[in-house]
Amino acid sequence: MSSTTSELTSLFRQTRIVWGIRAAVALILGVLVLVWPQSTINILAVILGIYFVILGIVRVVQGFTDKELNGGGKVANFILGAVILAAGVIVIRNPFETAVFIVILVGISWIFEGVATLIDTARGNGSALSIVIGILIALAGVLVILFADGVTIAYAVFFGITLIAVGILDLVLLFTVGRTLAAAAKA
Repeated sequence: MSSTTSELTSLFRQTRIVWGIRAAVALILGVLVLVWPQSTINILAVILGIYFVILGIVRVVQGFTDKELNGGGKVANFILGAVILAAGVIVIRNPFETAVFIVILVGISWIFEGVATLIDTARGNGSALSIVIGILIALAGVLVILFADGVTIAYAVFFGITLIAVGILDLVLLFTVGRTLAAAAKA
């Protein structure tokens, strides 16, 4: 067996291990998300909140201690850190409500995007399809806002389904492509 063949065999083995681990993690997380979508949202929001708290503390400390920053930079870092820290605490205390708030922000942005598309079309920068797209985007934004709780759960369910699909596809890769590559390396 040449060193090139040995290297390829090792690479294929490592690739199959990665596919196997990725498949297992995706399938487990996907099932957990589908079984407990609201809990998953809460956990992810709390993790994000903890990240914000840590980032906020770092920025506040940087505002006081960074010798490279001038007075305005120190104040800006301190204020930014305080805002991020406060946001982190709010997210930790109200994880699901924060997720719903983010969904509402998405809805608002879709309404503005839809209206902007319609305005662009009215200025002659679009077609009949642009009008349809603008209306659909704006309506989707309104629906997201009206049903924010349900949409938040729907996002989690979609995420869970996507993870399961990725896990299944990784298993297919593991057992088909991986086997084919290993056989080719031995030839």
